[in-house]
Amino acid sequence: MMAKALTLSRGILAAPGISTFLDMPLAHGFKDAQKDDWVVGWGMKDNTEKARSFAENKGLPYLHLEDGFLSFMAHPAIDNRRLSLIGDRTGIYYDATKPSDLEAILNSDRCADPALKERAEDIIEAIRRWRLSKYNHADFYLSEELAAKLLEDKREKVLVVDQTAGDKSIELGLAKAETFQKMLDTALEENPNALVIVKTHPDVRLSKKKGHFNPRKKRDRVLYVSEDCNPQALIAAASRVYVVTSQMGAEALIAGKPVTCFGMPFYAGWGLTTDKVLCLRRRAKRTLEELVAAAFILYPRYVDPYTNERVQAADIVGLLATEKQIVRPRAKRVVAVGFSLWKRGFVSKFLGPNVKSINYISEKTLSRFLFRDDDIIVAWGRKHEKELQTIKKDVPIWRMEDGFLRSVGLGSDLKRPASLVLDSAGIYYDYTCTNDLERFLRRHEFSEHELERGRKLKESLVGARLSKYNVGEKGKLDFRARAKGKKIILIPGQVEGDASLDYGAPRVNTNAALIKAAYGLEHDGYFVYKPHPDVVSGNRKGEVPEKVMNICVDEVVTDADIIDCLDAVDAVHTMTSLTGFEALMRDLHVTVHGVPFYAGWGLTRDRVTPQQRGRRLTVDALVYAVFCVYARYADWDKRGAPTSPEALIARMSEEAGEGGKIKRRGKYAAIERFGIKMKYLFEGIRG
Repeated sequence: MMAKALTLSRGILAAPGISTFLDMPLAHGFKDAQKDDWVVGWGMKDNTEKARSFAENKGLPYLHLEDGFLSFMAHPAIDNRRLSLIGDRTGIYYDATKPSDLEAILNSDRCADPALKERAEDIIEAIRRWRLSKYNHADFYLSEELAAKLLEDKREKVLVVDQTAGDKSIELGLAKAETFQKMLDTALEENPNALVIVKTHPDVRLSKKKGHFNPRKKRDRVLYVSEDCNPQALIAAASRVYVVTSQMGAEALIAGKPVTCFGMPFYAGWGLTTDKVLCLRRRAKRTLEELVAAAFILYPRYVDPYTNERVQAADIVGLLATEKQIVRPRAKRVVAVGFSLWKRGFVSKFLGPNVKSINYISEKTLSRFLFRDDDIIVAWGRKHEKELQTIKKDVPIWRMEDGFLRSVGLGSDLKRPASLVLDSAGIYYDYTCTNDLERFLRRHEFSEHELERGRKLKESLVGARLSKYNVGEKGKLDFRARAKGKKIILIPGQVEGDASLDYGAPRVNTNAALIKAAYGLEHDGYFVYKPHPDVVSGNRKGEVPEKVMNICVDEVVTDADIIDCLDAVDAVHTMTSLTGFEALMRDLHVTVHGVPFYAGWGLTRDRVTPQQRGRRLTVDALVYAVFCVYARYADWDKRGAPTSPEALIARMSEEAGEGGKIKRRGKYAAIERFGIKMKYLFEGIRG
């Protein structure tokens, strides 16, 4: 019989993913306890005493559970999918009154392994660079008001960290309530010319909990900060940090700041901090890399929140970093302009946790709408540009568009997207102005881990044979016999009048012009033309005159899957089609007659040179930037919950397995398309 984790806690039973962390199923109560079972409880809470006693009496192993030090993508109140979990057999890291597994690791040489320290260095660099923390919902920067206040005050700043009253880590960390006042007095005494910033807990400001300081009691040279800000952002403003047992002390060490501890947190007693109390069990002297190796790599367990699979610390650090690498919407209210009823069913799923509400308005009422100071606008692509120019107030405008791994089915058939992009500066297909993707590609220094993730993602996409829409009949194509040794060139058609052509194809911007341009460059090739699925279905325009087809095109494929086409050709000519990017992932030669997002990085033959790019990138870097950083994903099997490209590929490969024949013109085509649209419309509105 499989071993179980037994618990009396309904909170543990209800928490997502706990059984994956423990590698065993959970069971409530001790009635059916077996000799191979474990008993689990949360930390050192008083309500775990019964469970601990039962385990001791029955000779069963007991695990003290706690969140790890990189715990959630946002705040658990926003997204409760846990990233890390600690299971400690001896004690728990914040209890300095007795040993713990973490303490044992740090007293041994396990954390001093050179390879492990090298991994720890990468984690330290990522935490510093991307300001990662236990919860990761706060903005990267301090609020404008607080930043201005600190900038205006020219004195040195030191940080004193308060904690909520009654926090178990205080008593078990060899401190007490009075310790906090002693800490503040010491900080003022040791830094007579400094501004002392006291970081109070946000729940204290909201009167949900009590702290150890009264912000209403003014004191010279003391500034109380209660806003829910990024810990690393606040630490960056200070020259030194004072704590009792707060995790912010560990984050300050990682940030390279001197830390004074008035209690005995897990990172104290190892020679890294100035300690006001002692713990004689902590005998070793440790480097920062060894501390991080122990606390972030060896001690916790990690689970990918999107695939629910066990992963390494570096994988979780990578997921957290991608959320920080590009600006995300942050507003009390989004004003969504000109969105149809169908799109309103899914827009909110892609805006992220830092948007409080959405107000949908018609583009016709935009000029009369009363905007608030903290509003942002979201519009679809480059639609409604004229109306947006009528806004009198300076309101940030974000643009939303389909992502690069959109759906199994056409958007024009109202198939809701699994991926969208949001851009605060422009949009990826508009090369006339800088956009968030281009800015990232120009500036970002890609780490080895990021390039490796891009490589694996590319291999998964190619292996799963996925494209943007995943429609068409699947089957191997063979143009070789008919090509008779000629170079086989694929020309993917596009929807004429599409915004990507209006803003990304200054010279060649029709399918006929593309075919003629490709033929002019390589007239001795064998040309295969594949019209866009939306054109084949009759939903969009883009047909090519018969005369051009007769002269320049050797073969036309309509129902075939685009991936089968790519597998059967040597090169691609395109204006701005995503097919060019998909061809690059398959090591095909790509000539672009417009300026798509993947041009200008040394990967394509460019007929129009985008001057503002001018940097050579690898395909792996481009894949990472496009799929991991820029795009956003929703899992409709889980009511639109955020997901990752890796998890989406796994799900879409199953959904796309049956293929999907494109509905062409014919006697009953209109009726068939209407039925498909009504089905997808209902799904979209239902959410």
